[in-house]
Amino acid sequence: MRYKLKVLCIFIAITICAVAMNAVAASNDKGSNELGQKVFQANCTACHDKGENTIEPTKTLKSNALKENGFNGVADIKKRVQEGKSVMPVFSDRLKVEEIEAVAAYVWAESQKDWK
Repeated sequence: MRYKLKVLCIFIAITICAVAMNAVAASNDKGSNELGQKVFQANCTACHDKGENTIEPTKTLKSNALKENGFNGVADIKKRVQEGKSVMPVFSDRLKVEEIEAVAAYVWAESQKDWK
């Protein structure tokens, strides 16, 4: 009987920890998404409002266009934000690492919803 009670207590403790960790992760994701959106609005909307591209209309931030242009995830977007290319400026000199990570994650997440 004591063994079963001990196992039950351990199971309950593990479940509580898992739920708590999930809540923390969701909270962090929300904070990162808010930071990403803020950074995007402050630095990107001039050319990429609603995921469009006012400079090169075929290179939008929509899912299909990103994939057609070799962007397969957050890491690819992060690299472009950091290094720039062609008319896209370098942002590594004006954004913090966490801002670049947040905006890249935000752009990827929005692209998966086609910015709707």
